[in-house]
Amino acid sequence: MFSRVEDASKVALVHLVARMRLGGFRLLDTQFVTAHLARFGAIEIPREDYRKRLRAALRARPHFPEDVPADTVVQLADSA
Repeated sequence: MFSRVEDASKVALVHLVARMRLGGFRLLDTQFVTAHLARFGAIEIPREDYRKRLRAALRARPHFPEDVPADTVVQLADSA
């Protein structure tokens, strides 16, 4: 990922996670846990735990909110 503004990808990730939480999403698979992602709460889990979480996530009916107020993003980011 690239950007023209420093740390833009970090801001984008925070907004993505806020929208996903608000919309009821339960799982964000990043494939790899990097130091960057760990700063935002990413954890590595065993394959069987992932499969259980994936099954539960697929049963959920999340939605992707169109607009999330900035104060909500901050609250959700602080609760991570």
